[in-house]
Amino acid sequence: MENENFSPHFDVTKFVNIKNYEEIKTLFFKIEELYYTFYKNERNALLQTNISNLIKLIDEHLQNSNQLSKEEVSFLYFIKCLSLDKLPEYTKESEDSVNKSVRKYISYLYYS
Repeated sequence: MENENFSPHFDVTKFVNIKNYEEIKTLFFKIEELYYTFYKNERNALLQTNISNLIKLIDEHLQNSNQLSKEEVSFLYFIKCLSLDKLPEYTKESEDSVNKSVRKYISYLYYS
């Protein structure tokens, strides 16, 4: 299962500073699979665990965002937002992540 969010919008071949990219990708696909294959009552606990693991990985990279390119930072915020949106409750963190992703990506496009 390949997700359209990983390739057409971001050139992931340039992501040299994201050390555990494959792990992030695998967790994201697992979250997508859980969200779309389990019934709502069964998936929430599984989603919570996997999303929190993914957010930890992403936040580790974002703490050192000065070492990442703008496209990498934008991508990480984008994946964070997509993952948090799978939770049953609204999170301000998801909204903030999408805003940061868009700002970084526009900045990347404008200054590249």
